[in-house]
Amino acid sequence: MGLSEGSAALCRGPGVPAVPAHCVGVLVLLLLGIWDARAQSEFQTSSVYLWKTGPWGRCMGDECGPGGIQTRAVWCAHVEGWTTLPTNCKQPERPDNQQSCFRVCDWHKELYDWQIGSWNQCQPVLSRSHEKPLECLKGEEGIQTRDITCIQKANGVPAEDVICEYFEPKPRQEQACLIPCRQDCIVAEFGPWSECSKTCGNGLQHRTRHVVAPPQFGGSACPNLTEFQICQSSPCAAEESLYSLNVGPWSACSMPHSRQVRQARKRGKNKDKEKDRQKAVRDPEAHELIKKKRNRNRQNRQENKYWDIQIGYQTRQVTCTHRNGKTTALSFCKQDKFPVTFQSCVITKECQVSEWSEWTPCSKTCFDMTTPKGNRTRSRTIKQLPIGSESECPQLEETEQCVSQGDGVAPCITYGWRTTEWTECRVDPLLSQQDKRRGNQTALCGGGIQTREVYCVQANENLLSYLNTLKEKEASRPVDRRLCTGPLPITSQLCHIPCPTECETSAWSAWGPCTYESCDDPQAKKGFKLRKRRIANEPTGGTGNCPHLLEAIPCEEPSCYDWRIVGLEECVPDNEKPCGPGTQVPIVVCINSDGEEVDRQLCRDAIYPIPVACEAPCPKDCVLSMWSAWSSCSHTCSGKTTEGKQMRARSILAYAGEGGIQCPNSSALQETRSCNEHSCTVYHWQTGPWGQCIEDTSVSAFNSSASWNGEATCSVGMQTRKVICVRVNVGQVGPKKCPESLRPETVRPCLLPCRKDCIVTPFSEWTLCPSSCQEGGVTVQKQTRHRVIIQLPANGGRECPDSLFEEKECEASPVCHSYRWKTHKWRRCQLVPWYVRQDSPGAQETCGPGLQAR
Repeated sequence: MGLSEGSAALCRGPGVPAVPAHCVGVLVLLLLGIWDARAQSEFQTSSVYLWKTGPWGRCMGDECGPGGIQTRAVWCAHVEGWTTLPTNCKQPERPDNQQSCFRVCDWHKELYDWQIGSWNQCQPVLSRSHEKPLECLKGEEGIQTRDITCIQKANGVPAEDVICEYFEPKPRQEQACLIPCRQDCIVAEFGPWSECSKTCGNGLQHRTRHVVAPPQFGGSACPNLTEFQICQSSPCAAEESLYSLNVGPWSACSMPHSRQVRQARKRGKNKDKEKDRQKAVRDPEAHELIKKKRNRNRQNRQENKYWDIQIGYQTRQVTCTHRNGKTTALSFCKQDKFPVTFQSCVITKECQVSEWSEWTPCSKTCFDMTTPKGNRTRSRTIKQLPIGSESECPQLEETEQCVSQGDGVAPCITYGWRTTEWTECRVDPLLSQQDKRRGNQTALCGGGIQTREVYCVQANENLLSYLNTLKEKEASRPVDRRLCTGPLPITSQLCHIPCPTECETSAWSAWGPCTYESCDDPQAKKGFKLRKRRIANEPTGGTGNCPHLLEAIPCEEPSCYDWRIVGLEECVPDNEKPCGPGTQVPIVVCINSDGEEVDRQLCRDAIYPIPVACEAPCPKDCVLSMWSAWSSCSHTCSGKTTEGKQMRARSILAYAGEGGIQCPNSSALQETRSCNEHSCTVYHWQTGPWGQCIEDTSVSAFNSSASWNGEATCSVGMQTRKVICVRVNVGQVGPKKCPESLRPETVRPCLLPCRKDCIVTPFSEWTLCPSSCQEGGVTVQKQTRHRVIIQLPANGGRECPDSLFEEKECEASPVCHSYRWKTHKWRRCQLVPWYVRQDSPGAQETCGPGLQAR
């Protein structure tokens, strides 16, 4: 305030109309300060108050699908957390509190599901300590993620996650992982150096090493595995370096020339030897020996026709070459030992197989399009095993699918699952899983489990008639479970045993009027007063029956009809005064002994109730409340020492004015009256439990298809029970003390349930004994068969057999043959033919290197 006034005075000056320049500057500074303060306050306001939102609520709507609406709470809050008025927050920035959504229904479970991707590569995460350890021991901690999307099953189109989360929580998208330590390549030590590549002059030699462990998880690559170095032997002589020895490749292995060719070649050389040999053959004994030897050799070859090894020979060229490339005599190449130019070898033979055999008959000999097809095979045999060849023998057996069709082909036997009856519902198996100590309790109720047995049978063509006939249940023989290919029926299901409830009754009614035992036949003056109660809750599975529902006490001067006061008319003052003492006329109805309203004419002999004294309040009189209801009676009956009393009370609402009737003293605000004035001698009929249902032979014709509580019944019976008259607190008395007309029935008809015999299936076929031979120590095998109980006995039916499982020993299986390799003698050593090696230096016709086979 002082600043503005001072500045105004300073700027204005006495008698000066114009504004000086320094005054303009002061005004500008003032305006800038005001604007800055206002902006600062607006900024503080906007930053102090923020919009807050709650979670989205449940998607609501009339129809399933994308037409739903969901809402959320939106409020304005201070940065410190407390809620404030919405006007404190910026309205344009207010978030939406409503949005459209997809309303999920139960049937959407068939349309949507989570699509779970594969885990991505493990990525390292920053550990708490930023320093990495010098040596990796266990690996590096990492994290890997995967994509999880809610999709439509039909076309794979992505949908909102909320839809799938309605049925199943979203699977986790991250998991911890371990990145293994880097492993560098590990190599062995170098081996020894090889020999020098040249025997004189400069050559090369090498050495190698191998990989012990390859690199993994980003480790360093393997180094070179081979090293070379120059080696130097003694210097080469000048003349030696002019010639070099060249060794050519081996030729293909070839058979020696046939005997006729070789003989024709030799015939020209030595005809004399040939003549001598012919003379020797003409000798009968020599001829016989040669024949035996040939037969023996031929027999040995036939024993192994698949593996006929033929020994041939192969050659190569060894030449001496001058530096200028011309071939010279071998003597110019000074060599201690020349390479061999011939050797024996094994003739290569490819695998030879026979033609395909005919197809075998189809393994499936029946016709059925639903079950899998059968198979048929054909085979071929090996004529010649491969010798020295790299190619394997072709496939020797071929299989293809087949279907037997035609007029004579029978339809296939089908198999199906059958089930036994459900066992009784039991609670203890479920309890014993939770607490072993509670498994043996028998009187249990609530949720339980029941089981049944499943077995495989040959499908019955008359399956429907099998299920419908209860008298003639022809049980099918069980077969191997593997023959049934359909889904296995459930073998257990949840069930419920209702817990027992005891009988609950209502409270006793008030004692009724004294009535004749039977109003249709009134006799003498003896009567009964009755009181009743009803069953409020029927007993289920309890220990006993309901208690008696009717009690009677004898009384005098009975009447079948009486007046009942149902109300009072308005209080009418006496002597036509406006207020004061007066009378009230009772409003009555005529009732019978059961308390039912009947025609008023029937009560003409009954005493009509007299008017009741009352008090019509005057304006200045004391004002009292209405009487309360009578309290319950202090005793249920009256005797020499006991008398029933009940009480009621009222209170003062307003005290009397001047000249009005004063309020009564406190004792007048309570009233007492006698109640239950009847004698304590109370009687009732007591019933015992119904006895066993005994067949009534007098009722011959009875529809056997009748049903009783959902169970088939076969005959009519009778049940009896004991009925006695009981005096309360005393015991049984004579039946005349109780009303005869109200005696409960002692006999009633009943229905006997049909007898259920035990039904078992026939025994299954014996399991197969092992058909193949047994290796090693022979153990006695057993074969078994079994049968299944499909109906347990009930109501005195035939009991089940003791034996459901049988076994017997199989006949001893033969011991498997053992096989071992056996070798023939080595054949004669086969040399390279003499006509090939005869020109080699030092070669002799009957000796040298060769090959022998066996």
